[in-house]
Amino acid sequence: MKIDWELFPIKLHYLVRFCGTGPLTPFLPVIARHKGVSSTVISLIWTVMPFVSLISKTCAGALSDYFRVHRQVFLGSLMLMIVSFIGIYFTPDIVPHASSNASADAAEMLSNWTEPEAHNESHYVPDPESSTTGELLRRYEFWLLFLCLLGQYCGHITTITMQETICFSLIGDALHKYGEQRLWGTLGWGISAVAGGALVDWYSRGMLKPDYAPAYSIAVVFLTIDLVIVGRLRFSITPVKMDPKKVRGIFKIPAVLLVLITTVVVGASCGMIWTFQLLLVEDVAKMWDSNFPFTKLLQGILVFVQCLLSEMPFFYLAGHIIAKIGHFYSFFLALLAFCVRLCFYYTVTNPWWFIPIELVHGMSFGLAYATMASYANSITPKGAEATTQAIFGAAFFGGTGVGGLVGGWLFEIMTGWKAFLTAGIANGIYALIFLAIHLIISQSTKSQHVRGRKEGKPNESAAEEEMEKLQGVNNIT
Repeated sequence: MKIDWELFPIKLHYLVRFCGTGPLTPFLPVIARHKGVSSTVISLIWTVMPFVSLISKTCAGALSDYFRVHRQVFLGSLMLMIVSFIGIYFTPDIVPHASSNASADAAEMLSNWTEPEAHNESHYVPDPESSTTGELLRRYEFWLLFLCLLGQYCGHITTITMQETICFSLIGDALHKYGEQRLWGTLGWGISAVAGGALVDWYSRGMLKPDYAPAYSIAVVFLTIDLVIVGRLRFSITPVKMDPKKVRGIFKIPAVLLVLITTVVVGASCGMIWTFQLLLVEDVAKMWDSNFPFTKLLQGILVFVQCLLSEMPFFYLAGHIIAKIGHFYSFFLALLAFCVRLCFYYTVTNPWWFIPIELVHGMSFGLAYATMASYANSITPKGAEATTQAIFGAAFFGGTGVGGLVGGWLFEIMTGWKAFLTAGIANGIYALIFLAIHLIISQSTKSQHVRGRKEGKPNESAAEEEMEKLQGVNNIT
């Protein structure tokens, strides 16, 4: 097997970088709950973070393109993630203050204390549902935790913008090779998530709650190694400076706007899954067996299945699927897969049944994400590579905020099972709407081009010229 040494460094970056986030990022909602944050407030946090980070993501993309400082922004975002992860670990738990009913509070606290075990000191385990939202907002521990979570989120999504921009600059016109690079990140994520989950279970034996010290250690070590890799990464970005008018022209095209809206919908689906799936797994496990001993291991296995058995194959095949059926029909398949996946969550009563459901993850997230990144690169004007990726990334991660908000509201008014069922049905309905609008736009565009050629009229705008070019290379259909 011949190794493409020119693309080897970006593969290594994806592998190491996702090894650094796999043990922690998917478990952050669970970690927040263990620190004393209620499920309602967790949904608010994961709603606010994407919207606040939109500013940092779009600004980072635009500044990188305008000043040609892609590497510096890349390294800065990695450093922000490292510092934020360390801050999350050292943030104190949020222990409820004593109320006027001192005797009742004392009895409640004593029931949550235990005798010291081997290497573990006795400590109070916070009940996340015992504190009101107002009380949490008055605690410095909450705001410290929120700022650290926000920092890692901004660093995370800015890193994604930079790595996709650099990856596409390396593969050039061979867009089908994107998935072949990105799958190494999936490999790193899956392996580190399972290893981190197993180590946390082992390290936390005899403790009242999980201690994520092994996961934090893995994250800091691998992200530090990635700083060295990115610092030595060789790449070239087009010397042409970004033209804001050309960027605005692209987003006046109806087909591009449809894809941008669909990216928000996909992000909302992912946001709901990322924020509430592992919480649902914990709840189902407790209902199945109140002393279920394999919760963290199961959560790690779920991430492993998502990544290695589902996402990796679809990242590898994504380029071929897109080349065969086009970006729009790839999005349509992904939306249908989200519909099936979310509806399946409604049926689960045995926690181990979450494992086969995650085999749909590749066709839902994997195919949708590869299609989004490929489409953004295919329409980007020269000199605006990072900006275009940032705009689509902002739409995706802004959608995750919508998913957190809507998901939190659905969890409040109905059970978690029904919330996922509702989201699944909504995805199915949107998939049909998306297909119908796409067919209307395609037919309208073809009619306009035919009429224009018959009348011998040139295109009236740069946006129309870009549409004609995209139609010619099958980027839109």
